Amino acid sequence: MPYWKFIENLHYGHNLVSKNNKFIQSLVDYRSDTMDYKKIFQPKIWFIIGGVMAIIGGIENNINAETWAKSAWGDDGATTQALALEHVFGAFMVAFGAMALVCAFVLEETSQAKFAVANASVMITFFLGLFALLGYAEYQVPGIEWLIPPFVFLGGLLASGIIHMNTDEVEATE
Repeated sequence: MPYWKFIENLHYGHNLVSKNNKFIQSLVDYRSDTMDYKKIFQPKIWFIIGGVMAIIGGIENNINAETWAKSAWGDDGATTQALALEHVFGAFMVAFGAMALVCAFVLEETSQAKFAVANASVMITFFLGLFALLGYAEYQVPGIEWLIPPFVFLGGLLASGIIHMNTDEVEATE
């Protein structure tokens, strides 16, 4: 039932109780036509986005390792060990990005969704632990503007995995 019909029925005092189910269904249909979260949160898309961003970030971290080491440890603390840590972190990010792209193009459906949940959960835990431990080492963690994007992408990956974990089962029962 279109919304204007609902308003018209209210205006004329029609009994909506018997029509209520159709009205609610029209709301659900309208919402699913305009905002299909299952299309937005597809693990493949989030693996690709996260993978590309991780590769770009890892390469950038390796190119600017000295700058990152100085910003993290100060000019006096930017030793060869600090520089090596930045290179290792950059290499880790490139490897994570490559793994995400492999997941996007090799895994399918439920397997992809389950790995999205596992991968995002492990990475979120890793980053939270890493930043907590680096604080004890007097490492100057980058500002919030550098920390939010990875958590947004990992949150999208996690949500996409949760949404699609039982896709095969739902489609098989329909």
